[in-house]
Amino acid sequence: MRLQRSKPAGIALAVVVAATLSACSSVGSGPAANTSSAAAAPVPIASLVDQAKSEKGLVMYTNAPVPYLQPVIDAFTKQYPGISVQPTNLSDNVVFSKYEAEAAQGARTADLVIASAPASWMQAEQNGVTAGVTPLGLENFPAATNQGHGVYVMSPEPILEAYNTKLLTQAQVPTSYAQLAAYAKADPAKYPLVSYPIDNPLDYAAVYGLIHVLGADKTWSYIDAMAPNTKTYNEGLDGLQQVLQGGASVGYIASGLSQGVMPKYKGLAAYLFMKDATPLVPRGIAVTAKASSPASAQLFLDFLYSKPGQDALCAGGFEASMNNYQPAAGCTASLTQLTTQVAASTVYTVPINQDVLDQQASITKRWNQAFHR
Repeated sequence: MRLQRSKPAGIALAVVVAATLSACSSVGSGPAANTSSAAAAPVPIASLVDQAKSEKGLVMYTNAPVPYLQPVIDAFTKQYPGISVQPTNLSDNVVFSKYEAEAAQGARTADLVIASAPASWMQAEQNGVTAGVTPLGLENFPAATNQGHGVYVMSPEPILEAYNTKLLTQAQVPTSYAQLAAYAKADPAKYPLVSYPIDNPLDYAAVYGLIHVLGADKTWSYIDAMAPNTKTYNEGLDGLQQVLQGGASVGYIASGLSQGVMPKYKGLAAYLFMKDATPLVPRGIAVTAKASSPASAQLFLDFLYSKPGQDALCAGGFEASMNNYQPAAGCTASLTQLTTQVAASTVYTVPINQDVLDQQASITKRWNQAFHR
């Protein structure tokens, strides 16, 4: 995302948050995840460390903004000081297309890929992007962490609502999609809304999740009611600026990654999780089939599924998902914390499976119909 234009005072912090808004367990599970009978058994840490000594650093293509990922990288390199990490921040689709183009040419490419687009992950698997490695520690995580074919959920990020605290009193803030639709229809002047177009991978995954929690009829009735009052922005900064500056009172379908920094906007904006439906959009991760540093990549994967790795993810604003996780430094981005705010029956982990890819055309068509596009 290009963020080169000047920004009004008080909005500079939005740059980091906004990147996450455009990026987005046994707590509500989706359809059965893909399974892989060819997945290898975990490799002992000592063997990986020995192999990594002959490798030349870890190259990572990621949709996660580097400032968020840096605490994780720092914690990893503190544990493995001999491994340098080179992250490149790309959009979801470019994560895969760049890797595939470079791999086809035999060029040095990513050892790890991280993205939040379930449909794109399915296409990537079919294109042979992923390696069938298995990290240590999966027994301490929800079953949905393993999506099969060497793809794992690094962070199951809850979709949230951001709102302007100067335009809305606490009593006026909608706490469900049902309320948001009703309020926007009854008082459009008070509830100008912002969200994302359906071709944004986060938006598509969230709508898919809403359908599986609320049902298609309710979901589309709500979207039909909100669409006339919604401006869509592909760049998170644009939508967030609208909320912060008062151009919109509510931004809906926002990435859970922003919960780590939204408290810095106290007095301007805040967030909540909708009570009737909270889709979890998986930020997936995989070691690549053409990795030049496969041992270093698997060590990073192993680190993520350890307690220190979960603490580092939570510190960066990613959703920690270890069973019964308790943070080391008081961060709140975790499934453990989420279960204290919403009912388990309203939480749904969007899977990385064929159905997500198969439904994309019909869901996109129906969304475009609601928005008259």
